[in-house]
Amino acid sequence: MKLARIIPGARRRTPERPAPTNVGPSDARYEIKLLCQGLAYERVLTELRLHHCALRTLHPSRRVQSLYLDTHDRRSLEDNLAGISDREKVRLRWYGDGIDWVRGTLERKIRQNLLGWKRSFSYPEPIRVNGASRLGFVRSLWHAAPPEFRAVLDDGHEPAQWISYRRDYLITGDGTIRVTVDHGVRSADQRDRAALSFDCLTPTPNLTIVECKVARHRYDALREFLNTMPLVIDKCSKFVIASDPAAAPIVSILPS
Repeated sequence: MKLARIIPGARRRTPERPAPTNVGPSDARYEIKLLCQGLAYERVLTELRLHHCALRTLHPSRRVQSLYLDTHDRRSLEDNLAGISDREKVRLRWYGDGIDWVRGTLERKIRQNLLGWKRSFSYPEPIRVNGASRLGFVRSLWHAAPPEFRAVLDDGHEPAQWISYRRDYLITGDGTIRVTVDHGVRSADQRDRAALSFDCLTPTPNLTIVECKVARHRYDALREFLNTMPLVIDKCSKFVIASDPAAAPIVSILPS
């Protein structure tokens, strides 16, 4: 499989074990992303299914939607752009094509170096998204949330980016490595809107994003798997790309 030439300066070699295994909670896992052009999606998915690790479907493909929140001084965005190793993102996530009233989960996505984990709260009733006022949306999240998430929302978080894409879910035959393949990413900036809307999409690069996830004690298995994949290993945050398209990683054109 020869999907992409490597841009000078891009990281292709899998990093050595990067952090002590006593960092973060027990459910923390290593998460590493590989990138290629959006047009290569079908080829990437086919090659993954033919991989010697016997990848199989873990969950049917579905649309993922997230509405990310950030502070007025763009703390989440600036921490990511600055390469802060300990950082956090807050989002409402839901599945399917719905945009008006959705059954969502409020998530704190926490990261320390290459280790990541989530804390989540699923809302028992639908939350209004499309057409909701900025204040009304945050209030609806706050009123039904437990204290942990109320404290986060009280820290000044407000709607920032609405992101939608298709995701495929795979897992190796031995159940060690989970692999997701995201494509068709679309985003709409919410920072200057009085009411939330998925109109006026932000022009962003067309990428296929492969993310590999493994329990903290199985990093060596992840490293071995990644070394068989001739794709660009790079930092790639959909939230950052939507907020600042100029910060998107550059992947070369698809070779013939």
